[in-house]
Amino acid sequence: MSVEKKMDRRSMRRYWLVALFFLVFILAAGGLVFWYQQAYAQKIYPGVKVGFLDLGGLSSAEALIKLQAVESGLQRQGILFSYQDKEISINPIVITVADPDLAKPLLVFDWSAVLNSAQAVGREGNWAKKLFDQWRCLLSDCAAEVRYQIDRDEFKAVLETNFSEKQTLAKNAELKITDGQVEVVPEQAGREFTYQAALDSLEAQIRSLNFEPIVLKLIQVEPLVKKQNTGSALNSLADVLELESVKLKADSFIGEIKKEEFIPWLEFQWQNDEVVLGLNKEKILAFLQPIADQINVEARDAKFKLTGKRVTEFQSSQDGKSLDLEIGYQAINQRIANAVPGTIELPVETVPAKITTDAVNDLGIKELIGRGSSNFAGSPVNRRHNIGVGAASLNGILIEPDEEFSLLKALGTIDETSGYRRELVIKGDRTIPEFGGGLCQIGTTTFRAALGSGLPITARQNHSYRVSYYEPPVGMDATIYDPAPDFRFINDTGHYILFTARISGDDLIFEFFGTKDGRVATTTEPVAYNRISPGEPRYIETEQLAPGEKKKVESAHAGLETTFTYSVIYSDGEVKEKEFKSKYVPWKETWLVGKQPTTTAEIIPPAPAQ
Repeated sequence: MSVEKKMDRRSMRRYWLVALFFLVFILAAGGLVFWYQQAYAQKIYPGVKVGFLDLGGLSSAEALIKLQAVESGLQRQGILFSYQDKEISINPIVITVADPDLAKPLLVFDWSAVLNSAQAVGREGNWAKKLFDQWRCLLSDCAAEVRYQIDRDEFKAVLETNFSEKQTLAKNAELKITDGQVEVVPEQAGREFTYQAALDSLEAQIRSLNFEPIVLKLIQVEPLVKKQNTGSALNSLADVLELESVKLKADSFIGEIKKEEFIPWLEFQWQNDEVVLGLNKEKILAFLQPIADQINVEARDAKFKLTGKRVTEFQSSQDGKSLDLEIGYQAINQRIANAVPGTIELPVETVPAKITTDAVNDLGIKELIGRGSSNFAGSPVNRRHNIGVGAASLNGILIEPDEEFSLLKALGTIDETSGYRRELVIKGDRTIPEFGGGLCQIGTTTFRAALGSGLPITARQNHSYRVSYYEPPVGMDATIYDPAPDFRFINDTGHYILFTARISGDDLIFEFFGTKDGRVATTTEPVAYNRISPGEPRYIETEQLAPGEKKKVESAHAGLETTFTYSVIYSDGEVKEKEFKSKYVPWKETWLVGKQPTTTAEIIPPAPAQ
């Protein structure tokens, strides 16, 4: 055999060996990839983290347990804020003293969205992207975003309530006129808390799921209006003091503002980067309010009631009138500050009624289309009172075709002027009276009436924790809280809907009357799962009880998740379904304890072993 042939054979052998090696390598690598993907087919890929938690290798159920443990710890301890010797704990849900309707979530985690995001890592895109993401996370951690909602305004309000005495607000230079003598009181610098920076720190901790006490910081705050910059404003003061009065006219009202009235209103204001002479807004609004009370007439829609099967009128429509206080202030401020005599025409707007009495024959209100009810037995006096006020304000309301009905809008102003009473809520170590107790009974009953009528529901939020007034069934409640959350639905019947409300004993009953269009609405029985024990009682120290005094404000409620399906079959055979899921956090038995002078804001028993 020639040397050349031997060389060819050796080359061919090397070629096949190399090819075989690469084939084995590819098969092994492919087998490894296949094994890796099969091993984690129902699990989160290694290296995937949410905050500081490593969820790699866990199933969704196992990962949820770890995430909920963080939330349970936060519920147990609260979110700690401190300054010097004062420390408070803010619970992620505002704790109520008497009425569960006032329990308002300040921080809500969306663990379902977090788990979906974590599960999606390494499973999106083409096969090359999936493979790249899987190995990238294995070699270097991948972060799935923490999904949450936070009420920063309410957190800030709680901090201000508890720490306001520790700060000194900056004061602008003040104008004082006494017996014709003009004096400029010098400005004062302040030391104010950086609440927004503290809340930024809180959000950073939320994203990392690693919670530490947040120390508030005071910073020096300079006032905008300083004495040295008031010269130009003072120059215009002489002309203003020449005015003896300005006349006012608003609708049928005629009056005037005399010099002795507007002089105490004069002040320095910061406008367009300079100090100018102006009038104090709060004082002018206080002056205008009695005038508005004389002029204002609330627009009143026609309301109706049913007598048998006949619609009878019991409230005729009426257009309203409204004095625009904001524009009125601007008109008075501009006229007096610029020393312009004459008559000021205050703006009065006409507010037309949405539903007029003349439309009664065209409403299409013929029959009952749906009913909802709930029971409020055992409610305290103020809660029962507020339920009655809310029901009375809704009784007889007409909902237009295609209108998105807002329950908060329909209820209107929720304060003492509408007849509501306050209840206490716990914010930090203070108990604060707030309006709104009992209104979730209104929200829940409206939800059930809308379900019974087969109407599309566009906004519904369950309570933060389970409330006995709304069970059974569990999971068919709706919370409302001014200004949010709201409850809303759409009137898609093609006709008006008459909303009637009545109380029978301890039952609240809402009925919707209109024109049936053949739709049939059904709901499945709610299914409950993921029950979580409430754990040990919670003790919150407060300055508003005597030292050592105890007061129980909440009973324990187990956490739970529920779901039910809402189906509507229309006359043309179309079927629409919507799943309503509810998550109720575990709620500890809660006690207020009178604060001792040297203790911290919350007494926290040792956490149970995880």
